[in-house]
Amino acid sequence: MSNATNLASQINAITAEISDDLIRIRRWMHENPELAFEEVKTSAMIKEELDKYGVSWKGGFGKTGICATLGDGTGPTIALRGDFDALPIHETGTPDYASKTPGKMHACGHDAHTAILLGVVRVLTRLDALPGKAMFIFQPAEEGLGGARAMLDDGLFEYCDPDIVLGYHNWPLIPGGTIGWHPQTAFASTDPFDIQVRGKSGHGAHPHLTKDPIVAAASLVSGLQTIVSRQVAPLSAAVLSIGRIEGGTARNQIPDTVTLEGTTRSQDSVVRDQIREAITLQCAGVATQFGVEITPVFHTGVPPVVNNRDILDPVLDVTRQIIGAEKVLELPDGSMGSEDFAEFSTRKPAAHLRIGSQLEHHNTMLHRSDFDLDETCIPTAVRALSLAMISLMGGK
Repeated sequence: MSNATNLASQINAITAEISDDLIRIRRWMHENPELAFEEVKTSAMIKEELDKYGVSWKGGFGKTGICATLGDGTGPTIALRGDFDALPIHETGTPDYASKTPGKMHACGHDAHTAILLGVVRVLTRLDALPGKAMFIFQPAEEGLGGARAMLDDGLFEYCDPDIVLGYHNWPLIPGGTIGWHPQTAFASTDPFDIQVRGKSGHGAHPHLTKDPIVAAASLVSGLQTIVSRQVAPLSAAVLSIGRIEGGTARNQIPDTVTLEGTTRSQDSVVRDQIREAITLQCAGVATQFGVEITPVFHTGVPPVVNNRDILDPVLDVTRQIIGAEKVLELPDGSMGSEDFAEFSTRKPAAHLRIGSQLEHHNTMLHRSDFDLDETCIPTAVRALSLAMISLMGGK
């Protein structure tokens, strides 16, 4: 038996032994969801688990975030990141482990992500001396796209500087037991923006004496929708959405201001800049047309998550080896969702996998109130990611 085959057999055996416990952890988290930067119980549970395994860790990165390290081999340092925050969504599904906190639930599967990361930690503690160093990033606040940046601001990479960073996300569009990948952009950039439309208020019976910001805002919303359809190349993925409009206090009064909140997404940095410029021009044009003031304010979001093929290809090779080539699926499209894993992948060579989590006979998707997942995604990911980390360290 070759060293690689023997290593895969060891990983499979350990994963089978610990899978029930990892599912227990995932279900405990599902019952006890915590929102961004409030994950106090979750963080304490992770630290307790790491102590059980005898793994060195340091907390306080991004308030509740944790970095654990393992191994002192001469090979490179490979980081693996998993997130653990929940969403402000009231769970309507009825699993035995449903959320016990009204208005909060793990509707994106970060509970499974944490179980996976703890599983990889446990596998690597059970193997012989690692050829390099493993770094495990337990990240808070992914949903608000601020957790990764907060961990970095608190000195994460000064504490442990990885050579490579791996990421993953459960994916309910492909079956449990499979792993998906995209050759280039795994997730899109996202950039929030606010727009204030300021006019002149007055009585609804005398609109000619006002500068109506509601009519101007309505025209602006329609105009903004032509940016993607008419100014971005048809084969360039882009989205512009207005998610919130607020203005007015009475049906017979035209207000002074209307505010809009929205987001843009793209998979290309050039398109990203193009959309922002187009929004600015649309605002200027509508302001002139209606005689109002329109001020767009752009917030810093996250860039796209782009796979580095020098990292992705060897990860896929060992993934095919340990779960079977037929279960490693090339996905036709990158996601227009965003992931603040981009804060890591723009700083270090990185690859990102999507872990099949489609639950049979339950048609749902991320961020839905009835979300649940096929828990076979947990051992599947543990097996693949454990072997990938060791392979990238230089193990055979």
